[in-house]
Order: sequence, then structure tokens, then C-alpha cells
Amino acid sequence: MHRLPLLLCLIALAGAGGSAFLALRIGNSKQVLEVRLAESQARASRLDTELGGARAESATRQQRATSLEVDLARTTERLAGIEARGKETERALADTRTVLALYESTARALEDEVTALRRDLESTRASQASPEAVQAYRQTIAELERQLASARNGTAVPSTPGASTAVFTNRAGRATVLSVGPGNAFVVLNFGTARGARPGQRLQVSQGGRALATVQISDARAQFSVAQVEPDSLRGVLQKGDEALLVREQ
Repeated sequence: MHRLPLLLCLIALAGAGGSAFLALRIGNSKQVLEVRLAESQARASRLDTELGGARAESATRQQRATSLEVDLARTTERLAGIEARGKETERALADTRTVLALYESTARALEDEVTALRRDLESTRASQASPEAVQAYRQTIAELERQLASARNGTAVPSTPGASTAVFTNRAGRATVLSVGPGNAFVVLNFGTARGARPGQRLQVSQGGRALATVQISDARAQFSVAQVEPDSLRGVLQKGDEALLVREQ
């Protein structure tokens, strides 16, 4: 009988000890869990910060990419403009070369004109022509020499008031073909406004004394003019150096 209470006391003490042990274990586990929870929260906070930084960096990179795309578009547009200006420059250079070739041809033709007029002047002197005719020849030669100097400089010099630009005797209204257009459609003549050329005038083009075509001036410049070939009048192949004579309208 006396052993039962003692046994119960021992059981109670063992239970109290177990409870204390469990309470201690639970307390330790709670502390561990709280530490782990704090660490997890700190890690989550760091991850949130890193995620925010990554998002900000991504936005910055996106802005940079957009800016680069805009710069690329502007650069492409500038390159297109440079290419267009380059093509315009090439066309202008080609036009300049064409005009320069025309001026050179005009200069050579004017030199031939002056030489021929000098020969005519000597013939006139030898035939004891009137002083007025000799003076007219001199004025014409002086004017052609001035036009020749203008052509060599690549500029157009207006005719001096009172200066004679007529071409006398067998040289009246004569010109030379400087170049021929594709398909004999037009010709360029060394007959310009400085020598009385004007749109609408018609000239007969000859080669070796044989009439080849009739042309009509469509564009007259200071030192040369462009004349369209009348298709029905074409009787051969036009060439550079062919002679052209102004047709006197009835």
C-alpha cells in the first residue's frame, strides 16, 4: 500500500521532467525557427532589392536600346542624304564635263573662225577692198577673239555695244556641229546668241558639200545652241565637224 503513492510520485516527477524537457526543446525549436524566419525575411528583402535593381537596369537598357534605334534611324537617314547628295554631285560633275567639252569645242571652232576671217581679211586687202569693209572685218575678228577668250575661261561675255558679230562673204551664218545626239535626234552647234542665234532659226547641215539634214534651233545659249533635226530632211549620218549654214527664210 505504501509503495503505490511512491510510484505515483515517481511517475509525476518523471512526467514533470519530461514536460520540462519538451518545453525546453520546443523553446529551442521556436528560437531556431524564429532565427530561420528572420534569415528568410532578410533573404527575401535582399532578393526584392536585387529584383528592383534588375528591373531598373532592364529599363535603363531598354531606354538605351530605344536610343540606339533612334540613332541608327538618324544615321541611316543621314547616309541616304549623303548618297543622294553624292549622286547629285556626280550628275553635276557630268553636266560640268559636258559643258566644258562644249566650251572647248566652241573655242576650237572660234579659233578656226578667226583664222578664216584673217585669211578673208588678207584677201580683201589684196583685192583693194574699201576701208569700211576692212574695218568691219577687224571689228568682227576682235569680237570673235573676245568670245574665244570667254569660251576658254568657261564664261559667257555679252557682246560689246556696237561691235559687229556678222560673218562676212562665204562665212555668213555658218556654224560647225560640236556633237550629235542619240539617233541623230539633235545637234549642238557653235552658233550662239553672241553671234545672233535665236530659237526657231533653221540651218542646213552638210558633209563634204552634200546636204544631210535641216535642223531647227530649240535652245540658244551665249556660245552654242541646240538644234532639233527635222526627221523628214535626214539624208545620212550626222557627225561632229559637219558644217551648218543658216537658212535664209523667204
